[in-house]
Amino acid sequence: MDDGWPGFFHRAHRILRGNGLLLLATRQRRDADQLADPLGLLVAYARTAGFRYLQHIVIVHGHPVDDRIVPAPPDDALPGLIHSDLLVLRAVGSRP
Repeated sequence: MDDGWPGFFHRAHRILRGNGLLLLATRQRRDADQLADPLGLLVAYARTAGFRYLQHIVIVHGHPVDDRIVPAPPDDALPGLIHSDLLVLRAVGSRP
């Protein structure tokens, strides 16, 4: 996308019907050998485009063993990935 995430959110807001929901799955990425979480920036872009942040669901990449959770990241995951996020956003003031 030529204008990245801000453009994506503005286009999504235009095409959703009034109070439509947008679900966005994200996970960390590696920048300069450190994990970076894009969650805050994505929420800021979404709000600027007219979305309201409703819910944040954390998907833990692990499984229970006795009284603890053992990491079990997806096969294609970056080293150190322990969770993904699902954002629920509502398009406020979009077309009816």
